[in-house]
Formats: sequence, structure tokens, C-alpha cells
Amino acid sequence: MFTTSLQVRFYETDMMEVAHHTNHLRWFEMGRVEFFRSCDISLWDMMNEGIVFPITKVSCEYKEPARFDDIITVEVTVAKLTRAQCVFTYRLVREADGALIATGETQNVFTDKETGKIIRLPDVFYKAMVAKAAKKEEAHEQGETD
Repeated sequence: MFTTSLQVRFYETDMMEVAHHTNHLRWFEMGRVEFFRSCDISLWDMMNEGIVFPITKVSCEYKEPARFDDIITVEVTVAKLTRAQCVFTYRLVREADGALIATGETQNVFTDKETGKIIRLPDVFYKAMVAKAAKKEEAHEQGETD
């Protein structure tokens, strides 16, 4: 598991004074991008190699509201990783009280930027992701946190 934190911004709230439901998907993306960064992978590097990473499936289950100024921990787990796709699971947790805000999952595929066809991820990216996912899983099993 990989974690990163964010603070709910005022513009992310709605007339009901809670974070609008669409932001949860953005927060998942923030966690996913930070996971890549932790692997020393820049999404720009992938795109410059002609690789894009579209989402083919997304789900989110809302548990508790998030409000302006809440600090949210985004927990990202690589649930499945192949050279053609990656499935991430997410947990959004409010830091102040440990409340579970939402859970979710995305399925992403690696595709050729020009053709849109699914490709096999090159070693330079794939091995870095595998190593980080394995390292985080090992640390999680030993009770260590970020």
C-alpha cells in the first residue's frame, strides 16, 4: 500500500457543504500519480515514449462525507499488475477521526498513444512498478507504514 495526503479545498465542496462526489475520482488519481512518482516514473516520460494509461473501469463507494479543510489520506494498493494493465484499489480516510470516506477501484490499461491499441509495458516502467508494489506489500505485511 502507498499513501499520500490532501486537504479538501473549498471549491471542492457543494451546496450541501460536503466534498462533491466527483472529487473522489480526482483524489484516486492524485494517489495513483503519486504512486508512479514513488516508482521514479513520470507520466510525462511514459507519454514521451508513446504510452498512455487510460482508465477502462472505475468504481467508488461513498461511506462518509468529506468537508472543507478535512485532511484525507489516500491509500493506494496495486491489486493487479501485468504488462498490459494495472488495477488499483483505494481507501480515502479522514485523518482527524480515522473515518473511512470512500473505497474504490480503477482498471487502467497501457496503450499506444497514436493507435490506442493495448501494448506491453516496457521493462523500464514495469520493473519499477513491480519492485515498488512488492516493497510496499512486504512493508504492509510487517506492519510498517509510510
